[in-house]
Amino acid sequence: MSYVAIMSDNVTTPGLDESFLEAVARCLDSQSVRALGEMKLTEAERMRLDTLARKANEGQLTEEEAREYDRFIELGDIVATLRLKAERQVDLAHTQ
Repeated sequence: MSYVAIMSDNVTTPGLDESFLEAVARCLDSQSVRALGEMKLTEAERMRLDTLARKANEGQLTEEEAREYDRFIELGDIVATLRLKAERQVDLAHTQ
């Protein structure tokens, strides 16, 4: 997933998804940021992820499993990016 769009004049500007994540991050306070960092998968979710990861490493994912695994990775990236952006927003608010 790309978080930056390159315009035809070679100027790098934030993409729509980047702008959206920035806007969401501004809505989160320090308690919300902390909660994002403490999110844990359930045992069943961890087991499913482990199964998908093993099958991916062995080249044995079905198309549906590959989509599920890719989506999990994308969502993980989104949450991590959101958390980092929110932490930056909270830090900026505390320094002003």
